[in-house]
Amino acid sequence: MAVVAIIGVLSVIAVTGFRKVTSSSKVTEARNMIAGISIAQENFRVERGTYANVGDGTFCPSDGLNQVKTAWNPACSGGVNTWALLSLRSGEPVQFGYKTWAGANGPATPPAWVVIPAGVDETRPWFVTHAQADLDPSSTEVTELVGTSFDNQIFERNEGQ
Repeated sequence: MAVVAIIGVLSVIAVTGFRKVTSSSKVTEARNMIAGISIAQENFRVERGTYANVGDGTFCPSDGLNQVKTAWNPACSGGVNTWALLSLRSGEPVQFGYKTWAGANGPATPPAWVVIPAGVDETRPWFVTHAQADLDPSSTEVTELVGTSFDNQIFERNEGQ
């Protein structure tokens, strides 16, 4: 009986650890894509003097809520332009949905839980990139990551539930 109890405890620990590692690898995908989007945005700004506004309306290539990976689609529109504007590529299908929007003047409007650093010059061009995915079907919380042109920080909410 003791052996069965020990095996049960070890199984729970193993399953919990496996879920944490799996979730962490999915969040790494979003971190890498946000970093790639930031590089593409900076390249766009060097060439054109402003950041690319794909739009904050639609997540691409999907909303990330269906728990399946989706092939990256440069023809997907965020509501203003398509992702082809940034020449961004993904070698593999992605779990998260992404959107990036930009402006030349005025404050950026990231999700309310993202803190824009104090003292930011709101008259300069800016961009915000938002990623979301439902990594835990048993929870109502969605994992979200946000990067901005204001600093190199990537904000996370509900990482891996």
